[in-house]
This record gives sequence, structure tokens and C-alpha cells, in this order.
Amino acid sequence: MPHSVIIPITNVFARGGFTAKVKVGSEGASAQLILDSGSSALVIQGEDYQPDGDLNLKATSYAQNVTYGAGGWYGPVVKTSVTMGQAFFSVSCDDMYVAVTRTEQQKSFGDADGIMGLAYHELNRAYDLTDYLSEMGLDPATTYPWRLAESEQDDSVREFKTFLRQYPKSYLTPYFTQLEEQGVVGNQFAFWIHRSSIYQTSKKKSLKALRLHPLNQGFFVMGKPMLHEQLFKGSFQKVRVLDDKYYNVHVVSMRVGDGEPVPAPELAEEDMNHRSNGIVDSGASFIVLPRVLFDHLKEALIAHNPDFKAALDPYDAFIGVEVGVDLSLVNLGDWPSIYFELGGVDDETVTLELKPHDYWQIHAPEPNQASFQFTVLEGWPNQCILGLPLLASYFTVFDRQDRENGVVLFADKP
Repeated sequence: MPHSVIIPITNVFARGGFTAKVKVGSEGASAQLILDSGSSALVIQGEDYQPDGDLNLKATSYAQNVTYGAGGWYGPVVKTSVTMGQAFFSVSCDDMYVAVTRTEQQKSFGDADGIMGLAYHELNRAYDLTDYLSEMGLDPATTYPWRLAESEQDDSVREFKTFLRQYPKSYLTPYFTQLEEQGVVGNQFAFWIHRSSIYQTSKKKSLKALRLHPLNQGFFVMGKPMLHEQLFKGSFQKVRVLDDKYYNVHVVSMRVGDGEPVPAPELAEEDMNHRSNGIVDSGASFIVLPRVLFDHLKEALIAHNPDFKAALDPYDAFIGVEVGVDLSLVNLGDWPSIYFELGGVDDETVTLELKPHDYWQIHAPEPNQASFQFTVLEGWPNQCILGLPLLASYFTVFDRQDRENGVVLFADKP
């Protein structure tokens, strides 16, 4: 039976996102990587992994350039060994594709060291620079060491993509897919977490103290999550994955408390490359709503209790940083639950509940503040990004082997 392991994770390094400790290469370079179901590349900062001393390294002719909602990077791709976990409770595999940052937009990873993308191959795009390197007279024609001409490089990650697009495109096998294909783990992974923001406690604490706090810890389970019965209770609700570009789902509606459900808008024709009107994304620290749903949410909450307006006034759109209000403005017992209806596996709908303590993060981003976990990304299509606030509400399993594109399962936590 394929290996199944539980990996401790923390949300402190990535400022809300969850990271796992990995070891890269023969020297076991240690890195905290963000676990991101919304991307597919495995990337590590150049200063955290020194390829020169890695006896397991195999250079390639590939380079990658990836941009996220905030941040981005580019650099060479190598193949080497990657290990997660410790001793018996670990997984290890050689010849993993690892991108090493050459240029990175400031703080793309927060205080983490990189990203481990958990999505499928379509998001793991690379460019084969064999022709370019050969024209430069480089033998072997590999991107590591990084030997591109200075004239081809630019501090702008987005502009460098224009250079790369001249060359053949390939799709590299992502880390988790390679583990599964080699029989190291089963084709499922899961998150057991408590928060979508760092729990700061009522007084300022050191980063070490925050990492030790149970609310800032969790587990990432690879292989067979449902074997670990101590992590969930009751039955699972199954949400159908419509497409394997992201973990694409169909959002049917949103409801505030006992109010009427409001239909979620569908993607516009020009945005169909996003595949569906919702994704489940462990790399998102918020729940992102289309403007029409977000405005309804605020209006419905204020209609429920006009006193809520003072707490909600600072929240209109994402400004790049987490915003807090004074904790005295948020009495969780007064706020209603928010419900999402998602498409199930047999044309039924699945209702998931977001409780007040999940969409209001207490003692975040500073002690004695509260942070609202819904936002809008201006310019983003009509797509709900169902991020960590939803995952924190449940034991969330990404089952990639069920049906054509897989399912996402949600069960209550004990």
C-alpha cells in the first residue's frame, strides 16, 4: 500500500499561508515551502538552496517564470532530491523538478522560502532554452548555472516572460504528481488546520512563540488521509472538481444566515480560460468573491445588525495587506454563519458552512484586532477563490483519483 504520512505545518512563515519543512538536495538544504493548491511549480529561493554543493543535482535546459495574484519570480530549473517529514514519517524522491529563483518580486513568499505547488501539470509551464543557449556557444546547454545575457534579463518578472515565450513550451511533472506516479504516496492529500491568519494572542509574542502556539499549527496529510480517523468525524461531503487546471468547482450560491441564497455569477465568455466560477485554493489566505457577491454579503450582514457597519467599513477591496479592526467591534456570537452551495458529484448541491470564528480571525493581524476574511480582487473575473477560511472549517481532502478530475471532500473536525 502506498505510503501515507502526516507532516506538521505552520502558518507563521507565510503570514497566514501554511508551510511545510522540506529538505532539498544531497546536503539537505532546509526550506519552509508554502503548500499551494492554486499553483504547480516547486520553487525555492536561491539564497536558501545552494545548488553548487548538491551531488544529486541534474541541470536542465528549462527556465520558469511564474506570477501569482501578488508577486512572482523567474529562474532555472534543476532536478534533485526532495524530502518531506522525518525518519519513518517522511517521503523522499529523486529527480524532482525544482525551480531556483534568480529574480523575485519583493516578498513573493512572505517569510517562507518558496512554494510547493499541489495542482496539476498545466500550471507547471516551463520553457526550453536549448536553442538560445546553443546559439550563445554554451555546452552543455543548461540553464544552471544561470548564464543568460544581461540584455535578456529584466528586473520585471512579468516582462521577462515575453523573452521566454519565444522558446518551446513544456509542462513539467509537479512534485505531488511525481510522488504518486512513482508509488511513494496515494493520490490524495489533505489539510487539518485551525486558522487563515496568524493567531497573535492578546499580547505581542516572538515568532518562535507564535510558531509553538497550537492555533498556528496543523497537519498536511499525503497518501491516504481518510485512514487517519483521529483527524475527522462523521461523513464526508463530496464536491466535484470540474477541471484539472486548478481544483475547479462550481459555486451555485451564497447565503447569509437565514436569508435567501444569491446565485453566484458565471464566468464571462472572455474569462473561460479560468475554467469555472470557483476554485479551492490552499494558497489563498482569504475568500475572494466577485463584486456582486461581496456587496451583497456586506449589505446582508448590515441588514442583520446595523451595528456591524462600523466593523465592515474598512473592507471594500484587497489592498495587499491584511487589515484589522478593534476587537471590541466584533462579538462573534452576534454574527451569522455564511453558507456556500457547491456542485456535488451527481448534480446535487453540497452546502458548506463558514462560521463567524472562521470568517473573522480574532487577534489578527495584530493582538486585540479582528480581521475580516472576505475580499475582492479588482480586475479578477467572476470566480470565487475558496481559500484557507473554508479549509480551516473542515478536514479538507483533495482526492485526485475519484472520477475524471477528482473531488474535494469536507468533513467536520473533532
